[in-house]
Amino acid sequence: MDIEERVNLMARNTEEIVTMDELRMLLETVSRPRAYWGFECSGLMHIGMGLVCGSKIKDVARAGFDFTIFLADWHSWINNKLGGVMENIRLCGEYFKQCFEALGVTSAGNVRFVWASELADGIEYWEKVIRIAKGSSLLRIRRALTIMGRELDMADIETAWIFYPCMQAADIFQLELDMACGGIDQRKAHMLARDVAEKMGWRKPICLHTPLLSGLQPP
Repeated sequence: MDIEERVNLMARNTEEIVTMDELRMLLETVSRPRAYWGFECSGLMHIGMGLVCGSKIKDVARAGFDFTIFLADWHSWINNKLGGVMENIRLCGEYFKQCFEALGVTSAGNVRFVWASELADGIEYWEKVIRIAKGSSLLRIRRALTIMGRELDMADIETAWIFYPCMQAADIFQLELDMACGGIDQRKAHMLARDVAEKMGWRKPICLHTPLLSGLQPP
């Protein structure tokens, strides 16, 4: 495929790519770019995750990206998914792996799974989390907390939740990614990563966002 064919493949059925010019430049200059999609391990796989996310991961992998499916066990724990029991969260992550494999998402050979806990074992990761927190106002982080899928009131916020957007941005930099993929509900976290990248002199990630569910009408 030429560059325009690769761009069109990735852009189909998306809400936005931030930015198209950056994506074209990446494809012109990097032979094996890297992308990821992060998933909380939170329960049964639903249609949006299996079809929307799964098909887009396959598109991006076909376009020549090395793709990481990121199993966010620590983030799920912070967000109290599955009762906040790590054993249940890890079991759910293994189930997600089997689902994606059954859907053929990993068949191209350039798709891998990484656990958040693999990053959390390293001091360099936590240094990035702190640098992101120091480079962001509390108001900016609070605005990004909606990525956790919660309606938030200050009286109900756990202190640990403040780490969540900083960790999500740090995931991108620790994995040395060129592009972050996610549903449009993850836009605030990805924009936080782009903002922080400018301040820190880090590589600014391209962001690809999909709708949460596909409709029946043509695009």
